[in-house]
Amino acid sequence: MAFNQSNQTQKLEEDTALMIPLSPASQTFSSPIISFNTFCVVELETLLDEFETTEIIRNLFLPLNARFSSIIHFNEKGVPCWKKVDVRVEDHIIVPTFPKGLSTIEYYNECLQEYLAKIAAEPLSSNRPLWEVHVVKYPTLYGKGSVVFKFSHALGDGYSMVSVLFTVFKRADDPSRPLTLPDMSLSPYGGKKSLWTYVSKCINTISDIASSALKGSILEDSKSAIRSGKLGVEFEPIAISSINISMDRVKQVKLKLGGTINDVITGVIYYTIHLYMVKKGDISAEKSMNLVMAFNTRMLQGYKSIEEMLRANVWGNHVALLLVPIPCISGEQKVDPLYFVTKAKEIMDKKKNSMFTYLSDSMNKLLRATKGIKGVTEFLYANLRNSSTTVTSLIGPKEKMALAGHPVGSINFFMSGVPQSLVLSAMSLTGQLRLTATVEKNFIDSKVFNSCMKEAFENIFDAACGAGTTS
Repeated sequence: MAFNQSNQTQKLEEDTALMIPLSPASQTFSSPIISFNTFCVVELETLLDEFETTEIIRNLFLPLNARFSSIIHFNEKGVPCWKKVDVRVEDHIIVPTFPKGLSTIEYYNECLQEYLAKIAAEPLSSNRPLWEVHVVKYPTLYGKGSVVFKFSHALGDGYSMVSVLFTVFKRADDPSRPLTLPDMSLSPYGGKKSLWTYVSKCINTISDIASSALKGSILEDSKSAIRSGKLGVEFEPIAISSINISMDRVKQVKLKLGGTINDVITGVIYYTIHLYMVKKGDISAEKSMNLVMAFNTRMLQGYKSIEEMLRANVWGNHVALLLVPIPCISGEQKVDPLYFVTKAKEIMDKKKNSMFTYLSDSMNKLLRATKGIKGVTEFLYANLRNSSTTVTSLIGPKEKMALAGHPVGSINFFMSGVPQSLVLSAMSLTGQLRLTATVEKNFIDSKVFNSCMKEAFENIFDAACGAGTTS
């Protein structure tokens, strides 16, 4: 009897040691109210099969973090914890079969987009660690095959996922050399310091806090051609499309107009929304429209290298949601495409001259202390549902990457489960910018919106650098 009791005590101690409480952010992203999944789509120049993928996952992926080998389990006190389990890698790898058709690259590319939309609607199993890998053995516009990583946002944010790429992927030209990052630092608002600088910073900070508080409670954007305002929109079918833009061309626009690359990208998004609304006969003037910019607060630390970033605590969710107004103009008015970039610069300069992002963690802690995890989750959900769109971005390495010797042709990412009709993501990698739009399928015309993204950048580029200019 004593022997059995000793064994039970030892087993309880072992189980306890294997369970780590979820962070407040992970609890938020694994709740009945919010359940986001992040998808990273890697298109490879040579075909990777499921057997190679299994070895990569087992030997390189799983050892990176205990969360990849854990499920969410509630302990005896009802606290959600990461509980270590045995992982059968084969259960997490899916190899789809596409319908037979014309067997063209364009056909398979469309099949991939439809498949991504399908798996985005499927919840991850709570009985297994919260990730999947889909091995697509069909050619696309950017590769001979694709590997799709699907992660629960509870595991970590996009920055955490990028750290996986930096660790598992190697340089294509020389695997022994490290991948390097573009400049990721973000300095506080510069310029000449004066009394007005500090006064305006205080005004902007108070304005940003007030806007966030109102958007997370009672203030709702107008319904429009990009916002249905439907309850439960996050459960509606989605469509996914993307475009590739040369970063050299983006930099040419930046040099002509000043500002930052982010200003140019935001200007392209503004103009895309304007073009789409005009084509749909929706006049945006007098409407209230805002985008939520998901800003990673780790950027405030300004890592100089991948090694420095990986040595830091990159896992978790460290994101501030910055509310940014969308310019609303009459569809009948002829607008200079460059207006949207200059307007983006004006708005983003104002946002930089604010302490909102620096205070976001403290504000979340205060909200959690007063309203609990459920209150924080409801506030985040309302901020997103009451806004028109969300924009997220990731910065990839400067060098061409390879996965187990298979060169990477392109990478894009997107999120599912966001309570909005339109979500945009931008990924820069080896001189290319991939802009991806995830839309409510039965409300937004994905093909028209995609053509608007292309038209928006081309019009901005021609207006800034002259029609017919090449990179």
